[in-house]
Amino acid sequence: MAMHRKPADAPPDPESSVHGRPRVVQGPGENRYQVLFEHATVGILVADQDSIYLDANPSMCGMLGYVREELVGLHASDIVVEAAPGTIEATLDAIDCGHEYLRAWRFRRKDGTLFDGEVTVTHLPDGNLLAFVRDISDRQAAEKISRRLAAIVESSADAIVSTDLDGIVTSWNRGAERMTGHAAHEMLGAPLISLVPEELRESDRRIVESIRRGESVAHFETRRLTRGGHALIVSMSASPIMDADGAVIGVSRIARDITAQKHNEDELARLTRLYAVLSQINQAIVWKTTREALLQEICDVLVEHGRFHMVWIGFPDAQSGRIVPVAVCGDYEGYLDEAGIFADERAEGRGPTGKAVREARTVICNDLQADADAVPWRHLFERNRLRASAALPIRENGIVCGTLNVYADEPGFFRDKEIALLEEAAGDISFALDNLARESARKRAEEVAGAERHFSDTMIESMPGVLYFYDVNGRFLRWNRNFSVVTGYSGEEIARMHPLDFFAGKDKPLLQRRIAEVFDHGDSFVEAPLLCKDGSEIPYFFTGRRISWEGAPCLVGMGIDVSGRERAEAALRELNETLEHKVHERTQELQVALVRADAADRVKSAFLATMSHELRTPLNSIIGFTGILLQGMAGPLNTEQHKQLGMVRTSARHLLELINDVLDLSRIEAGQLETRMEPFDPVESIRRVANSMIPQAEKNGVALHLDVSVAAGDMLGDRRRFEQILLNLLSNALKFTVEGTVTLSAQVIEESPIDSEARAQSTLRLSVADTGIGIRTEDLDDLFRPFQQIDSGLTRMHEGTGLGLAICQRLAMLMGGTITVVSEWHKGSTFTLTLPLHREPVA
Repeated sequence: MAMHRKPADAPPDPESSVHGRPRVVQGPGENRYQVLFEHATVGILVADQDSIYLDANPSMCGMLGYVREELVGLHASDIVVEAAPGTIEATLDAIDCGHEYLRAWRFRRKDGTLFDGEVTVTHLPDGNLLAFVRDISDRQAAEKISRRLAAIVESSADAIVSTDLDGIVTSWNRGAERMTGHAAHEMLGAPLISLVPEELRESDRRIVESIRRGESVAHFETRRLTRGGHALIVSMSASPIMDADGAVIGVSRIARDITAQKHNEDELARLTRLYAVLSQINQAIVWKTTREALLQEICDVLVEHGRFHMVWIGFPDAQSGRIVPVAVCGDYEGYLDEAGIFADERAEGRGPTGKAVREARTVICNDLQADADAVPWRHLFERNRLRASAALPIRENGIVCGTLNVYADEPGFFRDKEIALLEEAAGDISFALDNLARESARKRAEEVAGAERHFSDTMIESMPGVLYFYDVNGRFLRWNRNFSVVTGYSGEEIARMHPLDFFAGKDKPLLQRRIAEVFDHGDSFVEAPLLCKDGSEIPYFFTGRRISWEGAPCLVGMGIDVSGRERAEAALRELNETLEHKVHERTQELQVALVRADAADRVKSAFLATMSHELRTPLNSIIGFTGILLQGMAGPLNTEQHKQLGMVRTSARHLLELINDVLDLSRIEAGQLETRMEPFDPVESIRRVANSMIPQAEKNGVALHLDVSVAAGDMLGDRRRFEQILLNLLSNALKFTVEGTVTLSAQVIEESPIDSEARAQSTLRLSVADTGIGIRTEDLDDLFRPFQQIDSGLTRMHEGTGLGLAICQRLAMLMGGTITVVSEWHKGSTFTLTLPLHREPVA
């Protein structure tokens, strides 16, 4: 159809206007249409065939921002953004063909802003065009918001689900699909109650009743089932869905899977409880002074604070083989009264407890009902609600003497952390039993020593004449009361005097020769006057005998008053007959004193080991709890808190290393540290230690070279102590090398046998060479002394106790080897460890 557009400034057609105003299309006399035109809520436009606007109602003028006079005469392209000539022609063609025309156009207001309108166009009887325009911009905005909300719902990690009031699912987002494993097409139209565990369905119905009343239920914990039947712990909120009239028509639920969060919270609580239990066990070890009280306290702590169902400690009876309980907690049903548990191979000895005793290892059974070896006690397990057990050996002097037996009321209870706790508790019990045994032995030794000392004092004081004991320098070590009474000198004065001070000047040369004879030949005698404090002299016959005390020669002497010759001769004969016996008794007394001194030294070392252990226990707790905080299991940390806690853990670990060094040295000095004799691959150990030191070398900017091309085969010795020595030597080399290289080399030395029947000895020689600061020649003698640090200027930059090399040297000696060092100041050092590859065990 042809179109003719009238110019925008052409006057209106007189036939289409009344008194200069466009006519409204209406039938003659039908004013009701004029009223409809004026008051319609939709916009109405009248245009001629050339798309020139002839009239517009107030609603249309309000949409466009024009008054009617401004709008009349405008062309469609003046207000319609899409009104290009081609579009207008297509529109008119469609209308002329009688097709219904309905589409959305974008209009331009007078102020230049745009809005979307839904347009319906039709012909009027007079040939003009009538258009109805509805502003749909608000509807599109609402649809856009709705689409955005839908996108948010679909992309949410939480499950967002809606149902009607009968529980039928009406929406199911992707979060719900991921959480439950059910696809949306499976759940739409299905009842939501199928995902609610049976025991929670009544609670879910009460929530729906609250929703019906228009109430929201916020943030409650519940459980939901997945497609595979697995129960998830979820945090859920439920809100009512209302229609336009405010009536509740459905339920909207938002659920978040908090299973992992609850697991972490439970794990944190579990770890906290375990560390607290271990701390209380160690407190019991410190404060309980008897075996019975200690073992009972440990059982009580494990049940009351560790939440174990039952705990008992038993020791095998040597005659019957039965494991007899000595401490019990939690046996409320009399399990141990009926359960006969043995340590031998009979059926009643094949359970966890019997195995732990025979095999000297931890035995875990996480399902007692399914364990074939637990058949003899299965009915007792059921009655006493025992589902899992752990049996751990307790040692005394390194030998298994009993078991710690722990039970839980749920299967699968004993996991890594529980097992580690119980093994440490069993180790602490063993440590405590050894300490109690040593303490008991110490007390017995002190009682024996006291009795012997009393006997010795009584014997010395009851002997006739004077008795004394001094060393090669003439320093008095002991004397009887008669010596002080006869001479008139006090004990303090005698302690400061020399044996020759008790004789006049004329007699001293003879006495000096006789004293020399005692030390040179073993004994001597002399008759000489004893010079008293008041100047008087008393004739005495003296005998002396040489003895060895603490590796040094000493003189035991006795003097008899010979003022009355007969009495003196009789006494001398008696003295000669009994002297050797008395000297022997005195020697034994001195040996006892030596034993007491050794015992005191061992007590000192044992006390130091005990205190080191007690220091180590809280440090382990500090390190454990700090690790929990750094992992974020107790809540998020800011950067500064993370930094400070990291410093706490680093300092605690360093202090623990120092305490371990002190503990190792004290055990070595007390003769309590034993080395193992078992085969291991030294090359593998060397590579493992070297690999562990790579991060430290890279941090210090030092090149670490490894020259191990030999195949040493198996070595017979203590692998852990071997690696400890090597780790210490490498750590020292890296610590004191500011730049340069550290080289670890190994070689096997074959030594020829001394005789033809002996076999060749193979020796492993390890060298750790560095290009560090080196050691002065005058400092080399102090290098391996405990608590001795060489002040090289560089050492003060590093922490340490000076025990590392001392411990290494002693460990090497225990393993039959040596450590030597060659160093040049400012050029570097080389430490060489030499160990036998196949050392024969010491018989």
